[in-house]
Amino acid sequence: MPKTVSIAGEAELRVPVEQAVVTLKVTTENKSLHEALRLNQEVRSKLIAYLKSHDMPAERVHASKFSSTPRFGLFGEKAKSYKVENLVRITVEDEHEFQAAASTVDQFTEVQFVAADFEVKDKEAMKAKAVAQACDNANKRRDLMEEKFGLSLKATGFSSAPVLQTGDSEKRPYPSGSYYGGGSFGGYSSIQKVEAPPPGPGDDVWLFGELVYTVIVTVEYRVVGKKE
Repeated sequence: MPKTVSIAGEAELRVPVEQAVVTLKVTTENKSLHEALRLNQEVRSKLIAYLKSHDMPAERVHASKFSSTPRFGLFGEKAKSYKVENLVRITVEDEHEFQAAASTVDQFTEVQFVAADFEVKDKEAMKAKAVAQACDNANKRRDLMEEKFGLSLKATGFSSAPVLQTGDSEKRPYPSGSYYGGGSFGGYSSIQKVEAPPPGPGDDVWLFGELVYTVIVTVEYRVVGKKE
C-alpha cells in the first residue's frame, strides 16, 4: 500500500472593509390602507431627498417592496388600522455617508435603524486569496517534513473547509466628536448617538475596521521515495 500523509494548511486574511449596507425601516400607520401607503411613500421621498442633500448618490439607495399588516380591534374581524413597513438599504463607502444614513433616525420619527452589514466589493476574490494562502501554508509544512525526514512527497488530493468571514470590531477607530453605534459588528440591533473618545496613536484611519477571512485546507501527499 502506498504511504500517504495528510497536511493541514491554515490562513487568516485581513482586509479593510470597503463599504457598508445600512438597512433602515420606514413604518407608517393609518386607519386607511391607502393613506398608510401614501404616507410611507412620502416619508421615503423625504428620506431620499435628505440623503441626496448630504451628497449620497441616488443609485446607492434602494427601497424594498412594502409589507402591510392590518391591526384588528379587540372584537370583530374588521381591521382597526393598517401598518405599512418598507425597508430602505443604503450602500455607504465612507464615514460621511455612514453618518448621513444613521442620522436619518433622528430626522424622521417613522425611520428605525435595522442593521449595518460590512462588506468588501469582491468577496469571492478575497475567499480565493485566503484558500491560496492556506495552500501555501500546507506546502511550507510539506517542505519542512521533506527536509526533516528526508522524504519526497507528491500531492494527490485536496479538500477545503468553507471560508469563514467575520468582522474585527477591535480594529475600528472612533472618530472624534459624536458618532452612531450600537449592537455588534456587522449586524446592529440598535443604534444610538454617543460621544467618541479622541483617537490614540496608531489608530486605524478606516471607519469600518476589517473583515477577516479564515480557512483550513487539507492536502493529501503520497510518499514517492527518499529525498536526494
